[in-house]
Amino acid sequence: MNKAEFVSKCGELLAVAKPNLISCELRLGKDIKEDTFENYIPDAEYVVVTCANGYDYKLPISATNLAGIAETIFNKMAYK
Repeated sequence: MNKAEFVSKCGELLAVAKPNLISCELRLGKDIKEDTFENYIPDAEYVVVTCANGYDYKLPISATNLAGIAETIFNKMAYK
C-alpha cells in the first residue's frame, strides 16, 4: 500500500472515531493553493484533514514509514 492510500484509510478510521473529521488526503505543499497557507514547504508532504464544516487542517508529515504517519495524524487530531 502506498502512502496516499494509507492516509486515505487513516481518514476512514478517523471519521469513525470523530464524525466531524471526514477525510484525509496526502498532498505536497505546492499543491495546496490557499492564501491562508503561508508557512509551507513546496516539496514537503502534508496530510490535509477535511472537516464536516469545510475547514481543513494541514499537517506536515516528516515520518517516512506508515506507522509514523498514522501516529502524526491521530496525535494531532485527537482533540479536534
